[in-house]
Amino acid sequence: MNSEISKLFPVKKNCLYFNFASDGPMPIPAMKAVSQAAEERMNWGMVAVPKQAGLYVDLRDELARLFHADPGNFAFTKNTSEGVLLALLALDIKENENYIVAKDAFPTTIKIMDSHCKGSMRQIRINASKDIRTQVKEAMDAGTRALVLDWVHFFTGKMVDLQMLTSIARENNIFTIIDGIQGAGAQAVNLEESGIDFFTGGGHKWLLSPQGTGYIYVNPQVWERLGHKPFGWLSYDWGNFSDFEIQAPLRPGAEVMEYGTRSYSAGVGFRESLKIINELGIENIQSHNRELREFFLEGLLKKGYETIDNKRAQSASIVPFRPINGDIEKLGQKLHSHKVMVSLRNNYVRAAFHFINDKDEVQQLLDLL
Repeated sequence: MNSEISKLFPVKKNCLYFNFASDGPMPIPAMKAVSQAAEERMNWGMVAVPKQAGLYVDLRDELARLFHADPGNFAFTKNTSEGVLLALLALDIKENENYIVAKDAFPTTIKIMDSHCKGSMRQIRINASKDIRTQVKEAMDAGTRALVLDWVHFFTGKMVDLQMLTSIARENNIFTIIDGIQGAGAQAVNLEESGIDFFTGGGHKWLLSPQGTGYIYVNPQVWERLGHKPFGWLSYDWGNFSDFEIQAPLRPGAEVMEYGTRSYSAGVGFRESLKIINELGIENIQSHNRELREFFLEGLLKKGYETIDNKRAQSASIVPFRPINGDIEKLGQKLHSHKVMVSLRNNYVRAAFHFINDKDEVQQLLDLL
Protein backbone atom coordinates (compact mmCIF):
# COMPACT_ATOMS: atom_id res chain seq x y z
CA MET A 1 0.00 0.00 0.00
CA ASN A 2 1.41 3.39 -0.94
CA SER A 3 2.00 6.07 1.68
CA GLU A 4 -0.78 8.34 0.40
CA ILE A 5 -3.39 5.63 0.89
CA SER A 6 -1.91 4.81 4.28
CA LYS A 7 -2.51 8.39 5.44
CA LEU A 8 -6.24 7.95 4.85
CA PHE A 9 -6.51 5.38 7.66
CA PRO A 10 -5.72 6.82 11.12
CA VAL A 11 -6.39 3.41 12.67
CA LYS A 12 -2.86 2.45 11.60
CA LYS A 13 -1.44 4.94 14.12
CA ASN A 14 -3.42 3.42 16.98
CA CYS A 15 -3.17 -0.34 16.57
CA LEU A 16 -2.35 -3.31 14.38
CA TYR A 17 -5.70 -3.88 12.73
CA PHE A 18 -6.45 -7.37 11.39
CA ASN A 19 -10.16 -7.56 12.08
CA PHE A 20 -11.80 -6.75 8.73
CA ALA A 21 -13.93 -9.89 8.88
CA SER A 22 -15.73 -8.21 11.81
CA ASP A 23 -15.58 -4.48 11.05
CA GLY A 24 -13.54 -2.28 8.75
CA PRO A 25 -12.18 1.12 9.84
CA MET A 26 -13.47 4.06 7.81
CA PRO A 27 -10.99 6.19 5.86
CA ILE A 28 -10.79 9.95 6.43
CA PRO A 29 -12.76 10.90 3.26
CA ALA A 30 -15.68 8.72 4.37
CA MET A 31 -15.65 10.20 7.87
CA LYS A 32 -15.60 13.75 6.49
CA ALA A 33 -18.45 13.03 4.09
CA VAL A 34 -20.60 11.57 6.88
CA SER A 35 -19.83 14.55 9.12
CA GLN A 36 -20.65 17.06 6.39
CA ALA A 37 -23.95 15.32 5.64
CA ALA A 38 -24.89 15.35 9.33
CA GLU A 39 -24.09 19.06 9.56
CA GLU A 40 -26.23 19.75 6.51
CA ARG A 41 -29.14 17.90 8.09
CA MET A 42 -28.59 19.75 11.38
CA ASN A 43 -28.45 23.19 9.76
CA TRP A 44 -31.06 22.83 7.03
CA GLY A 45 -33.33 20.05 8.22
CA MET A 46 -33.13 18.00 5.03
CA VAL A 47 -30.93 17.27 2.04
CA ALA A 48 -32.38 18.31 -1.32
CA VAL A 49 -33.98 15.44 -3.25
CA PRO A 50 -31.84 15.95 -6.39
CA LYS A 51 -28.71 15.77 -4.26
CA GLN A 52 -29.89 12.55 -2.65
CA ALA A 53 -30.78 11.09 -6.03
CA GLY A 54 -27.33 11.97 -7.34
CA LEU A 55 -25.68 10.13 -4.45
CA TYR A 56 -27.42 6.88 -5.34
CA VAL A 57 -26.57 7.26 -9.02
CA ASP A 58 -22.92 7.58 -7.97
CA LEU A 59 -23.17 4.59 -5.64
CA ARG A 60 -24.66 2.37 -8.32
CA ASP A 61 -21.84 3.36 -10.65
CA GLU A 62 -19.20 2.51 -8.01
CA LEU A 63 -20.81 -0.86 -7.25
CA ALA A 64 -21.06 -1.62 -10.95
CA ARG A 65 -17.36 -0.85 -11.34
CA LEU A 66 -16.42 -3.04 -8.37
CA PHE A 67 -18.55 -6.03 -9.36
CA HIS A 68 -18.43 -5.74 -13.18
CA ALA A 69 -22.18 -5.40 -13.58
CA ASP A 70 -24.80 -2.95 -14.82
CA PRO A 71 -25.60 -0.12 -12.36
CA GLY A 72 -29.33 -0.73 -12.72
CA ASN A 73 -28.97 -4.19 -11.19
CA PHE A 74 -28.13 -2.85 -7.70
CA ALA A 75 -30.40 -1.77 -4.88
CA PHE A 76 -29.36 -0.43 -1.49
CA THR A 77 -29.95 -2.12 1.85
CA LYS A 78 -28.92 -1.53 5.46
CA ASN A 79 -27.07 -4.86 5.80
CA THR A 80 -26.72 -8.41 4.49
CA SER A 81 -29.72 -9.67 6.45
CA GLU A 82 -32.01 -7.19 4.75
CA GLY A 83 -30.67 -8.27 1.37
CA VAL A 84 -31.47 -11.92 2.13
CA LEU A 85 -34.95 -10.93 3.27
CA LEU A 86 -35.57 -8.97 0.08
CA ALA A 87 -34.52 -11.96 -2.00
CA LEU A 88 -36.93 -14.14 -0.02
CA LEU A 89 -39.76 -11.67 -0.61
CA ALA A 90 -39.07 -11.89 -4.31
CA LEU A 91 -39.01 -15.71 -4.32
CA ASP A 92 -41.95 -16.36 -1.98
CA ILE A 93 -40.94 -19.97 -1.20
CA LYS A 94 -44.03 -22.16 -0.70
CA GLU A 95 -44.73 -24.85 1.91
CA ASN A 96 -44.29 -27.66 -0.60
CA GLU A 97 -40.87 -26.34 -1.67
CA ASN A 98 -37.43 -26.54 -0.05
CA TYR A 99 -34.20 -24.58 0.02
CA ILE A 100 -30.55 -25.50 0.64
CA VAL A 101 -28.33 -23.64 3.12
CA ALA A 102 -24.92 -24.22 4.69
CA LYS A 103 -25.13 -25.55 8.25
CA ASP A 104 -21.74 -24.02 9.07
CA ALA A 105 -22.43 -20.61 7.52
CA PHE A 106 -22.75 -17.47 9.62
CA PRO A 107 -25.90 -18.07 11.71
CA THR A 108 -27.79 -15.04 10.38
CA THR A 109 -28.74 -16.60 7.07
CA ILE A 110 -30.00 -19.83 8.58
CA LYS A 111 -32.05 -17.96 11.18
CA ILE A 112 -33.60 -15.70 8.54
CA MET A 113 -34.49 -18.58 6.25
CA ASP A 114 -35.90 -20.67 9.08
CA SER A 115 -38.02 -17.79 10.35
CA HIS A 116 -39.34 -16.42 7.05
CA CYS A 117 -39.59 -19.40 4.68
CA LYS A 118 -42.66 -21.58 4.45
CA GLY A 119 -40.66 -24.34 2.78
CA SER A 120 -38.34 -26.86 4.42
CA MET A 121 -34.61 -26.42 5.02
CA ARG A 122 -31.93 -28.79 3.74
CA GLN A 123 -28.39 -28.35 5.01
CA ILE A 124 -24.94 -28.91 3.56
CA ARG A 125 -21.49 -27.85 4.86
CA ILE A 126 -18.99 -25.48 3.27
CA ASN A 127 -16.11 -26.89 5.34
CA ALA A 128 -16.44 -30.60 4.68
CA SER A 129 -14.41 -33.39 3.12
CA LYS A 130 -17.18 -33.99 0.59
CA ASP A 131 -17.14 -31.31 -2.13
CA ILE A 132 -19.99 -28.81 -2.30
CA ARG A 133 -21.08 -29.84 -5.81
CA THR A 134 -21.78 -33.38 -4.60
CA GLN A 135 -23.54 -32.16 -1.46
CA VAL A 136 -25.81 -29.83 -3.42
CA LYS A 137 -26.75 -32.50 -5.94
CA GLU A 138 -27.57 -34.94 -3.16
CA ALA A 139 -29.68 -32.37 -1.29
CA MET A 140 -31.74 -31.00 -4.15
CA ASP A 141 -34.83 -32.44 -5.81
CA ALA A 142 -37.71 -31.23 -7.98
CA GLY A 143 -39.05 -29.14 -5.09
CA THR A 144 -35.82 -27.19 -4.43
CA ARG A 145 -36.45 -23.49 -4.94
CA ALA A 146 -33.27 -21.77 -3.72
CA LEU A 147 -29.62 -22.36 -2.92
CA VAL A 148 -28.40 -19.96 -0.22
CA LEU A 149 -24.67 -19.90 0.51
CA ASP A 150 -21.78 -17.70 1.66
CA TRP A 151 -19.24 -16.77 -0.99
CA VAL A 152 -16.44 -16.66 1.61
CA HIS A 153 -16.75 -18.54 4.89
CA PHE A 154 -16.63 -16.12 7.83
CA PHE A 155 -14.35 -18.34 9.93
CA THR A 156 -12.08 -20.34 7.62
CA GLY A 157 -11.98 -18.01 4.63
CA LYS A 158 -12.85 -20.88 2.28
CA MET A 159 -14.29 -19.59 -0.99
CA VAL A 160 -17.17 -21.21 -2.82
CA ASP A 161 -16.95 -21.69 -6.60
CA LEU A 162 -19.82 -19.43 -7.62
CA GLN A 163 -19.95 -20.33 -11.29
CA MET A 164 -20.03 -24.02 -10.47
CA LEU A 165 -22.98 -23.48 -8.13
CA THR A 166 -24.92 -21.26 -10.49
CA SER A 167 -24.40 -23.75 -13.31
CA ILE A 168 -26.02 -26.49 -11.24
CA ALA A 169 -28.78 -24.14 -10.09
CA ARG A 170 -29.67 -22.88 -13.56
CA GLU A 171 -29.81 -26.41 -14.96
CA ASN A 172 -32.40 -27.27 -12.32
CA ASN A 173 -34.34 -23.96 -12.23
CA ILE A 174 -33.08 -23.17 -8.72
CA PHE A 175 -32.45 -19.58 -7.63
CA THR A 176 -29.13 -18.63 -6.02
CA ILE A 177 -28.83 -16.24 -3.08
CA ILE A 178 -25.21 -15.49 -2.20
CA ASP A 179 -24.04 -13.76 0.98
CA GLY A 180 -21.02 -11.84 -0.30
CA ILE A 181 -20.08 -9.81 2.76
CA GLN A 182 -16.81 -11.62 3.53
CA GLY A 183 -15.52 -11.28 -0.02
CA ALA A 184 -16.79 -7.98 -1.39
CA GLY A 185 -14.01 -5.40 -1.31
CA ALA A 186 -11.28 -8.00 -0.82
CA GLN A 187 -11.87 -10.52 -3.63
CA ALA A 188 -12.68 -10.01 -7.30
CA VAL A 189 -15.92 -11.28 -8.84
CA ASN A 190 -17.68 -10.60 -12.12
CA LEU A 191 -21.36 -10.76 -11.25
CA GLU A 192 -22.60 -10.62 -14.83
CA GLU A 193 -20.50 -13.64 -15.79
CA SER A 194 -21.23 -15.51 -12.56
CA GLY A 195 -24.89 -16.19 -13.29
CA ILE A 196 -25.82 -15.44 -9.66
CA ASP A 197 -29.45 -14.42 -9.13
CA PHE A 198 -29.08 -12.47 -5.87
CA PHE A 199 -25.78 -11.27 -4.36
CA THR A 200 -25.93 -9.26 -1.16
CA GLY A 201 -23.61 -7.81 1.46
CA GLY A 202 -23.01 -5.05 4.00
CA GLY A 203 -20.56 -2.20 3.64
CA HIS A 204 -19.09 -2.18 7.14
CA LYS A 205 -16.51 -4.96 6.78
CA TRP A 206 -14.11 -5.19 3.81
CA LEU A 207 -15.78 -2.23 2.08
CA LEU A 208 -14.67 0.00 4.99
CA SER A 209 -17.96 1.89 5.10
CA PRO A 210 -20.36 3.10 7.79
CA GLN A 211 -22.57 0.59 9.52
CA GLY A 212 -26.05 0.58 8.04
CA THR A 213 -24.84 0.43 4.45
CA GLY A 214 -25.34 -2.48 2.10
CA TYR A 215 -26.51 -3.59 -1.32
CA ILE A 216 -28.21 -6.34 -3.25
CA TYR A 217 -27.42 -7.26 -6.84
CA VAL A 218 -30.28 -8.80 -8.81
CA ASN A 219 -29.66 -10.58 -12.08
CA PRO A 220 -32.04 -9.03 -14.65
CA GLN A 221 -33.22 -12.52 -15.65
CA VAL A 222 -34.78 -12.79 -12.18
CA TRP A 223 -37.53 -10.38 -13.22
CA GLU A 224 -38.21 -12.45 -16.33
CA ARG A 225 -38.69 -15.51 -14.14
CA LEU A 226 -40.57 -13.90 -11.25
CA GLY A 227 -42.13 -10.73 -12.62
CA HIS A 228 -41.37 -7.15 -11.56
CA LYS A 229 -43.28 -6.32 -8.39
CA PRO A 230 -43.20 -3.55 -5.72
CA PHE A 231 -41.61 -3.95 -2.30
CA GLY A 232 -42.69 -0.62 -0.75
CA TRP A 233 -43.57 3.01 -1.46
CA LEU A 234 -40.12 3.84 -2.85
CA SER A 235 -40.53 1.02 -5.36
CA TYR A 236 -42.49 3.56 -7.38
CA ASP A 237 -40.98 6.46 -9.33
CA TRP A 238 -42.75 9.43 -7.75
CA GLY A 239 -40.70 12.02 -9.58
CA ASN A 240 -40.30 15.01 -7.25
CA PHE A 241 -42.40 13.67 -4.31
CA SER A 242 -44.86 16.57 -4.66
CA ASP A 243 -47.77 14.57 -6.03
CA PHE A 244 -48.82 11.21 -4.61
CA GLU A 245 -52.14 11.19 -6.44
CA ILE A 246 -50.50 10.09 -9.68
CA GLN A 247 -50.25 6.50 -10.85
CA ALA A 248 -46.49 6.26 -10.45
CA PRO A 249 -44.69 3.56 -12.46
CA LEU A 250 -42.44 1.00 -10.87
CA ARG A 251 -38.79 1.95 -10.71
CA PRO A 252 -36.61 -0.02 -13.11
CA GLY A 253 -34.42 -3.02 -12.39
CA ALA A 254 -33.28 -3.73 -8.86
CA GLU A 255 -34.26 -0.22 -7.69
CA VAL A 256 -37.75 -1.57 -7.14
CA MET A 257 -36.44 -3.33 -4.00
CA GLU A 258 -35.62 -0.05 -2.21
CA TYR A 259 -38.83 0.03 -0.27
CA GLY A 260 -38.26 2.96 2.12
CA THR A 261 -36.15 5.94 3.08
CA ARG A 262 -32.40 5.45 2.66
CA SER A 263 -29.65 6.92 4.84
CA TYR A 264 -28.00 9.82 3.02
CA SER A 265 -25.33 10.37 5.69
CA ALA A 266 -24.25 6.71 5.67
CA GLY A 267 -24.49 6.62 1.89
CA VAL A 268 -21.97 9.41 1.31
CA GLY A 269 -19.47 7.55 3.48
CA PHE A 270 -20.17 4.39 1.50
CA ARG A 271 -19.46 6.25 -1.74
CA GLU A 272 -16.09 7.59 -0.56
CA SER A 273 -14.87 4.19 0.59
CA LEU A 274 -15.95 2.55 -2.66
CA LYS A 275 -14.04 5.19 -4.60
CA ILE A 276 -10.81 4.30 -2.79
CA ILE A 277 -11.27 0.58 -3.42
CA ASN A 278 -12.06 1.13 -7.09
CA GLU A 279 -9.13 3.47 -7.57
CA LEU A 280 -6.78 0.82 -6.17
CA GLY A 281 -8.44 -1.90 -8.26
CA ILE A 282 -10.04 -4.99 -6.77
CA GLU A 283 -7.68 -7.34 -8.61
CA ASN A 284 -4.68 -5.51 -7.09
CA ILE A 285 -6.28 -5.66 -3.64
CA GLN A 286 -6.97 -9.37 -3.97
CA SER A 287 -3.37 -10.06 -4.98
CA HIS A 288 -2.01 -7.97 -2.08
CA ASN A 289 -4.30 -9.64 0.46
CA ARG A 290 -3.38 -13.14 -0.65
CA GLU A 291 0.31 -12.28 -0.48
CA LEU A 292 -0.12 -11.21 3.15
CA ARG A 293 -2.05 -14.40 3.87
CA GLU A 294 0.70 -16.57 2.39
CA PHE A 295 3.35 -14.68 4.34
CA PHE A 296 1.44 -15.10 7.60
CA LEU A 297 0.73 -18.81 7.02
CA GLU A 298 4.41 -19.52 6.42
CA GLY A 299 5.30 -17.72 9.63
CA LEU A 300 2.66 -19.64 11.59
CA LEU A 301 3.95 -22.99 10.38
CA LYS A 302 7.50 -22.10 11.38
CA LYS A 303 6.28 -21.29 14.88
CA GLY A 304 4.34 -24.53 15.17
CA TYR A 305 0.89 -22.98 15.25
CA GLU A 306 -2.18 -24.86 14.14
CA THR A 307 -4.41 -23.49 11.40
CA ILE A 308 -7.14 -24.76 9.11
CA ASP A 309 -5.65 -26.10 5.90
CA ASN A 310 -7.76 -24.90 3.00
CA LYS A 311 -6.43 -25.02 -0.53
CA ARG A 312 -4.78 -21.64 -0.91
CA ALA A 313 -6.29 -20.82 -4.29
CA GLN A 314 -9.74 -21.37 -2.79
CA SER A 315 -9.29 -19.21 0.30
CA ALA A 316 -9.62 -15.52 1.03
CA SER A 317 -7.39 -13.48 3.34
CA ILE A 318 -8.91 -14.87 6.55
CA VAL A 319 -6.66 -17.04 8.73
CA PRO A 320 -7.83 -18.87 11.88
CA PHE A 321 -4.95 -20.06 14.05
CA ARG A 322 -4.09 -21.27 17.54
CA PRO A 323 -1.14 -22.63 19.50
CA ILE A 324 -1.16 -26.41 19.89
CA ASN A 325 -2.45 -27.12 23.41
CA GLY A 326 -2.45 -23.38 24.04
CA ASP A 327 -4.91 -21.10 25.85
CA ILE A 328 -6.87 -19.16 23.23
CA GLU A 329 -8.34 -16.69 25.73
CA LYS A 330 -4.89 -15.94 27.12
CA LEU A 331 -3.46 -15.44 23.63
CA GLY A 332 -6.35 -13.14 22.75
CA GLN A 333 -5.72 -11.07 25.86
CA LYS A 334 -2.01 -10.83 25.07
CA LEU A 335 -2.66 -9.61 21.54
CA HIS A 336 -5.24 -7.12 22.78
CA SER A 337 -2.78 -5.76 25.35
CA HIS A 338 -0.36 -5.08 22.47
CA LYS A 339 -3.12 -3.29 20.55
CA VAL A 340 -3.56 -6.06 18.00
CA MET A 341 -7.14 -6.17 16.76
CA VAL A 342 -8.30 -9.72 15.93
CA SER A 343 -11.32 -11.86 16.85
CA LEU A 344 -11.78 -15.10 18.76
CA ARG A 345 -13.94 -17.55 16.81
CA ASN A 346 -14.66 -21.25 17.40
CA ASN A 347 -11.67 -21.68 19.74
CA TYR A 348 -9.29 -20.05 17.24
CA VAL A 349 -7.88 -16.57 16.83
CA ARG A 350 -9.09 -15.17 13.51
CA ALA A 351 -6.89 -12.71 11.64
CA ALA A 352 -8.08 -11.01 8.47
CA PHE A 353 -5.77 -8.98 6.20
CA HIS A 354 -6.66 -6.13 3.86
CA PHE A 355 -4.95 -3.62 1.61
CA ILE A 356 -4.28 -1.14 4.41
CA ASN A 357 -1.97 -3.75 5.99
CA ASP A 358 1.62 -4.46 4.99
CA LYS A 359 4.20 -7.19 5.64
CA ASP A 360 5.86 -5.22 8.43
CA GLU A 361 2.59 -5.22 10.37
CA VAL A 362 2.07 -8.92 9.75
CA GLN A 363 5.61 -9.60 10.94
CA GLN A 364 4.88 -7.67 14.15
CA LEU A 365 1.95 -10.01 14.74
CA LEU A 366 4.14 -13.05 14.13
CA ASP A 367 6.77 -11.71 16.53
CA LEU A 368 4.15 -11.58 19.29
CA LEU A 369 3.20 -15.25 18.85
